[in-house]
Amino acid sequence: MENNGEVMALKPLTQEERKDWVSLAFVQAGICVCVPAFLLGALLAEEMALWPAIISGSIGYLLVVVGMIITGMQGCDLGIASCSQCEVGFGKQGARFIVSIIFAINMIGWFGIQNRVCGEAFSNAVESMTGFKIPVLISSTIWGFIMLLTAVYGVHALELLDKISIPLLMIIMFYGTYLAIKTYGTDGLLSQSKHTMSFIQGIALSFNFTAVGTITAADYTRFQKSRKDTIKSVFYGVFPMGVITLVLGILLTKISDQYDVGMVLITVGLPLLGIISLVISTWTTNSTNAYSAGLNIVMALKLKDNRRREATLFAGIVGIILCDIGILNHIEGVLSLLSYVVCPVGGVISADYWIIGKGRKELFTPKEGVNWAGVIAWLAGAALAYLIGVEFAGIIIGAIAYLIFERFIPSPTRIAIEKINETNKPV
Repeated sequence: MENNGEVMALKPLTQEERKDWVSLAFVQAGICVCVPAFLLGALLAEEMALWPAIISGSIGYLLVVVGMIITGMQGCDLGIASCSQCEVGFGKQGARFIVSIIFAINMIGWFGIQNRVCGEAFSNAVESMTGFKIPVLISSTIWGFIMLLTAVYGVHALELLDKISIPLLMIIMFYGTYLAIKTYGTDGLLSQSKHTMSFIQGIALSFNFTAVGTITAADYTRFQKSRKDTIKSVFYGVFPMGVITLVLGILLTKISDQYDVGMVLITVGLPLLGIISLVISTWTTNSTNAYSAGLNIVMALKLKDNRRREATLFAGIVGIILCDIGILNHIEGVLSLLSYVVCPVGGVISADYWIIGKGRKELFTPKEGVNWAGVIAWLAGAALAYLIGVEFAGIIIGAIAYLIFERFIPSPTRIAIEKINETNKPV
């Protein structure tokens, strides 16, 4: 670290560079508290009855927590980012040309899309409150650069942002829910929804909203001091805030019969707080998109490790430009499809580290070139998950496929184990 911000990208962190679990719990919470998270509640509320919507959404977040702990503890053990974790299961070239490029495209795309959502919401809220219309392009560009600068500075800035913004956002949202109940009453809570979504589909939808974050958890858990701290920061950061955001989204939608949480707050008499909540809930999440994109660009372009800030700045600017010229409006579906491609990555790296390597960090041996067992397993996981239409199934399928193919193309981890066994064999 330096006084002017976090510099290094992929170099393993030392114990002196690690942080306490409470600080990282706020960062994890910031990833979950976002406009799409409230939208998740709204979607479940529209398609399911009240309690099935809450319970299925909560189970989905619990699965997210389990996945983040598995990949996150590996990041903590090794002190490395998610793309660097893939240098065994995919090989160095596979990690660089497959994983890091996919991760970077995904993160840049979602940075731009959420930036657009923030800009539109900010312009609409200001117009409804003052009658003055700020062009969306101006709003999205200004807020995009503000969110980007937080990511450029690094995890310390994300931590400070989340420690201030998350409590403030929760106060606004709880007070807004109280006013919504006073304004609309509680009859909407008992209203019958279409019931077009099954319980399992509700769980899958909840998981899918944070699927990519599940695989890239190590970008932040690498700053943890121990596995125990990783478990605490992920669980206490993700699960409570994820469920609270989900429930508030469900309640506000049921009560007001409106999708747009920000407009609900404005309608019940909180115009300024409505704007603040929209901006904060985008800012806390979108900064992490740009941050992770920067790490992956360093690997993809093989930049010097101390160019993290420049890579993050580049990623964010690309996202802002794509947002402003409207391209992202036409490719949001493509970015959603990328989740099917991202999830099997987690299955491959987890199977190698935890099942083959038994979680022993000394066996982590990055492979030169490409590990074809990992690449084939990844392709199989993505294809089968897409065919059955369940994104998180890619994690399980990718892991099983890797364990099968790795028997024919031994991984560096298995080779390291065999060398140790050979060395320890009695003479």
